[in-house]
Amino acid sequence: MLKTETTRKLFLFAWKVIVTHTVSYFIFGLVMSYFFDYGKLFQQEIVRDYMRPIDSSYVLAGPFLQPIRGLLFAFGIWPLRNFIIEKKYSWLILWNVIIMFGILSTPAAAPCSVEGLLYSKLPIWYHLIGLPEILLQTLTFSLVLTWWMGRKPKDVEVKEYNRKRRLFTFISITIMIACFGYIGYAIWGYPYYSYCRCKGKPERSII
Repeated sequence: MLKTETTRKLFLFAWKVIVTHTVSYFIFGLVMSYFFDYGKLFQQEIVRDYMRPIDSSYVLAGPFLQPIRGLLFAFGIWPLRNFIIEKKYSWLILWNVIIMFGILSTPAAAPCSVEGLLYSKLPIWYHLIGLPEILLQTLTFSLVLTWWMGRKPKDVEVKEYNRKRRLFTFISITIMIACFGYIGYAIWGYPYYSYCRCKGKPERSII
């Protein structure tokens, strides 16, 4: 019985981490891609040897793989949840852990990391220009997840608390479905427009 309850809690926790990560990743990725024009950015000297073109099928498929990353985050945070989620300023603690171990001090020479600055040929501006998206996305992830997983209120407030949590869950799922719908549209539409350009045909809306 205890094992079943633990499994249920783990499944629920993983689901919330996956939804929070996937939705925040998609929103900030889309906004920052438009704001910084990643399409041109990835074609810059040195950067183009490191990053795939933004219209690559791998890049388009990337958002579909985010639930897998979310699941890995859930497994990583799960053993530490009592030391993070249930503490005061829990969002700040979680965000600090992500920044220190997932951004600045990665074992690999990743962009925006100390190792990346030392061992990669990527220009400093590329490291800096990636920070706004990473920091804002992880901040949002930390804030939303810790709020969603926050301590339950007193008994007199339980009904209202559950109502708000169900509403938030519904909205999160709706946004996640809309995100994947948009991604599917983009993946299907790109080959169509490429075909039109190749054949010299006018590009028509596929809607």
